[in-house]
Amino acid sequence: MTESTSPASRPFASPVDPAQQSLAEALKVSFAILKLAMAALLVAYAFSGTFSVGSNEVALRLRFGDYVGDPGRRVLERGTYLAAPFPIEEIVKVDTRPTTLTLDKEFWFETTADESGMTRAQMQARKAMPLHPLRDGSLITGDSNIAHAKWTITWRVADPVAYLTNVGSRPLATELVRLVAQQGIVQAAAGIAAEELLRGVVDRELAMGTMQRRLDAMRSGLVVDQLALDKVSAPMRVAASFDAVTSAESDRAGRIVAAQQDRSRILGETAGEASTALLGLITAHEQAAERGDAAAAAAAEAMIEKSLADLAVDGIPVGGTVARVINAATTYRSQIVEKVAGEAGAFEQLLPQYEKNPRLVLTKIWEDAREQILTGDDIETFYMVPGQLELQINRDPNLMKERQKEQLSTRKREQKRFEQNR
Repeated sequence: MTESTSPASRPFASPVDPAQQSLAEALKVSFAILKLAMAALLVAYAFSGTFSVGSNEVALRLRFGDYVGDPGRRVLERGTYLAAPFPIEEIVKVDTRPTTLTLDKEFWFETTADESGMTRAQMQARKAMPLHPLRDGSLITGDSNIAHAKWTITWRVADPVAYLTNVGSRPLATELVRLVAQQGIVQAAAGIAAEELLRGVVDRELAMGTMQRRLDAMRSGLVVDQLALDKVSAPMRVAASFDAVTSAESDRAGRIVAAQQDRSRILGETAGEASTALLGLITAHEQAAERGDAAAAAAAEAMIEKSLADLAVDGIPVGGTVARVINAATTYRSQIVEKVAGEAGAFEQLLPQYEKNPRLVLTKIWEDAREQILTGDDIETFYMVPGQLELQINRDPNLMKERQKEQLSTRKREQKRFEQNR
């Protein structure tokens, strides 16, 4: 017969402690919360590799120190990506924005803080001494002269893999660009004269090519985009002489430009759009005459006469003073021809009458001429009493005013007609 194990059959069993029961329940809840927290941490750790790449940067994934992906797909551009959490994978971002580097001391003479605000004349007075090779930077040009210059270089990371593999840091990349820039600038300056360098004429392609070859040889992944000459100066001891030469050249260039502008203006006012072509014909005629080539001179002269007659050279209309003078001459010729033709016609009509009665025709012509003379607007008539007289005559002021008005009106009409014929 089996023994009962129920509480009623064990009258001497110890009762359950409420404190222990509460502790057991609390531990049970705590273990549940701990499990949830550990699960949340696992999920957060699994997604901790999520990262974003901006527009001015690229990223590379390293798995246990080695690049992830094929060589052509290792670089991650703008977007959001998921990677394995650290330390399994590591994300390295590279800034690809262009960076500006200034070389303002390497090839420039030493200046102190109080000299930075001085004028060029003050600097010339203060720096009129031999250069110190340990403190003053300079460039030796191809003609064995010395010049000072300040430069600006723009560079960027073009190959992130090569950059991270062989360079790895921004300060080191800046220093590499600085060093190769000095090499390229020195090589470019050695191939030109000091005068060219002082005018800003420098072979930038040669300098940038030298810089890029050095960077490519180191497999740095860096690219030089631009090289600019910011400032250039001769040594202070001879700067005044160079400034005088530069000033003279600038004045010469300004005078040449002013002369060319005056030439264009005068030619345009003289012959308009056809001034250049017409000047070419005149020059050809003069050169042929100087050579003694009569045939060429005659041909050029014929072309000039034809162009002036047609008021066009190779289809380009002749304008300006030449066109105005030719039009005025043509108008005057037409007026003279018409006048002479009218007089000839009048005399031809009088000729038969004159042959019949010459005396009567001559008398009639004299009477008409006398009437035309005496009835003119500028005729002053004086009435005198018969006998011996002494006359003190003054010109009629009203008539003088009328004459002046008529002359002024005539001039205005001629000017207006002249402008219309332009």
